[in-house]
Formats: sequence, C-alpha cells, structure tokens
Amino acid sequence: MASPNIVFYFDCASSFSYIGFEFMEKYQQLWDIPVDYRPFILSDVMANARNTFSPYKLPFLFADLKRTSSITKIPFRGTPAKYPYDPQVALRTLQYLKTHQPHNMAPAMRSLWNMEYVQLKAPESVDDVKYALKDVVEPEVVDFAMGADETLEVVRQNTEQVKKMKGFGAPTILVSKGDGSKSEMFFGSDRFEHIAIFLDKEPLTMKQLFAGSKL
Repeated sequence: MASPNIVFYFDCASSFSYIGFEFMEKYQQLWDIPVDYRPFILSDVMANARNTFSPYKLPFLFADLKRTSSITKIPFRGTPAKYPYDPQVALRTLQYLKTHQPHNMAPAMRSLWNMEYVQLKAPESVDDVKYALKDVVEPEVVDFAMGADETLEVVRQNTEQVKKMKGFGAPTILVSKGDGSKSEMFFGSDRFEHIAIFLDKEPLTMKQLFAGSKL
C-alpha cells in the first residue's frame, strides 16, 4: 500500500514558512502523513535562482498575511524592525533538536516564529534564541547546537537539496505519493489545496481547516 510523505523545507526568516508550517501541522493531523521538516538558508536559494525581492511587493505580502491571520487565527502582528535578519542560530538549533530532541522541534519552530511575528523581535543572536525557546528546551541546547559543526553542515545540505530541485523560495514542499511515481515540488503557504489534489485528498478552505482552531 502506498505511503505518502512530505518534506517541508523552511527558513525561520520567512513569514510564509511560518504560515505554511501552521497549515502543514493541520493537514498532517488530517491526512496522517509523516512530515519531515528541514531548515534551509533561503537567501542562498534565492541568490542561486536569481530571485530578487522587490520592496514594492512587501505591503501586498503583509496585507495577505494579516488577512490570513484574521481567518485562521494564526497569530501575526507584523515583522521585527530588523527584517530580514541572519537566521543561522535558529536554523542550527532546530536542526540540533531534530536530531536529538525531535519531539521539541515543532514547538520550538512555533516559539521562534512567535518571537518574530508576534513579539516583533528577530531571533538572531544566541541569547535571542535561548529566550524564545525558554519554555521549550534548556538554554544550553542552543550552545550545543552552535558548537556542533554538523548542524551547519546539514542545514547547508538541505539548502543544496532545494537548489537541486530548482527551488526559489520558502516554504518549498516536496510531496511523494509513495507509489513509485515522481515526487512533485510545491512552493508557498497557499498551495495546500493543490497538494491535496495531488494526493487525491479533499481540499479544504482556510475557514474549514481552521474552524474552531486555537493556536
């Protein structure tokens, strides 16, 4: 019997990775499909794809985010004063948790994005990340993550995987039906209805998916 699976590539400094993560968590429960969260460096992928970001686009993106928040109740107040920022500490810490404390990875992702898009502070430094994760893990976890060369190496490997797929943004979502057919790449937090169709699942609207949701 086919066993579908999903690989969700994300960057902490990506607002649509945050929104896509919350959608993915809902669909993972609904579809009972394993999801492999992989941190990657969005700026490297965008540079590789020659994907330049127009400042004219930002007001439209943030308006979309606020509307999505009003429908889904995903918390979103705006972006930090320093945006974008260097997400290396956050990415490496999440990779460390994925390896050593996988049950804490998703809660840590949500806590980092809460600091960024609700508290409006960029989780850039070691101390920032420790504070963001104070209710999830012990502070020395961040030190362990930054002292382990393999955390950076795996994040770089994930980045190369997205480049190889000709990815150009975040989130990048690789979906396999598990039946031997070719996997398909999807981009963005608004592609889950397309993913549902690809997997022969019933697509849901935002209101249906988040009905009665408390995040």
